[in-house]
Order: sequence, then structure tokens, then C-alpha cells
Amino acid sequence: MQLDLASLRSVRAFASAFLRQEPYLHLLINNAGVSAGGITEDGFSLPFQVNHLGHFLLPQLLLERLQSCAPSRIVIVASSAHCAGRLRLDALGQPPPGPFSTFQDYCDSKLANVLHARQLATRLQGTQVTCYAVHPG
Repeated sequence: MQLDLASLRSVRAFASAFLRQEPYLHLLINNAGVSAGGITEDGFSLPFQVNHLGHFLLPQLLLERLQSCAPSRIVIVASSAHCAGRLRLDALGQPPPGPFSTFQDYCDSKLANVLHARQLATRLQGTQVTCYAVHPG
């Protein structure tokens, strides 16, 4: 199935197709590490949307299936670069200013991954769906 994380429309279409075609889902691995600049069709910075927003939306759309197939798990591949992340709530999803904005955008997206995994893990306690953020290195 085709999935373009740079398009929230594609994420929704993928989830819809998956739910129609696949009765089971026990493991969802969200893994993206784009660090190139650019803006998506949705108006967000490419790294933030691909690395985080697409992977924020996808589990939300598939959560009911994950819960009905429990025990199941969600693995979000983050990065130790999250330590350099700074989420600017007034400009979330927009390229940060400065000469290293593309790298900062990557770090920000990975911090958002870690925070999302933590929030999802807390929200899913007791459901037999577990959520983890991991550094691949």
C-alpha cells in the first residue's frame, strides 16, 4: 500500500485502505528520518510533517484496530537528536529560523516523536497496547 507521509491526505487514504483490507494489526512501527528542507502540500515543514505529523496521525487512525487486536504495540523511531529539539508552540510545524534550520527542524520533529510516544503510552495504560520511542543507534 502506498503511503506518503508528506501528505496528510495520503496518510488518511492509507489508513482507510488498511482498515478495509487488513483485519489484524499487532505492531505499528513509525520510522522516518527526513532532514531535507521544504514545505509540504499541507503547509508544514517537510521534516516536521514526515517525521512527526504523519506519524502522529497514523496511530490515531489505526488505534481502534490496534486495541481490538491487543496485545499490540506502537514503536516510534525517534533519535538522540531530540535532546537538541525546541518546540516553538507559536510556530509549530514551521521551519525554525537560523543557519542550521534544517537540522533544528529534524531535532524538533524527533522531540515531538518522544513527547508523542510518552503521551500515547500514558493514555493507553491498561489497554494492552504499549507504545515506545526508540533511538535506532
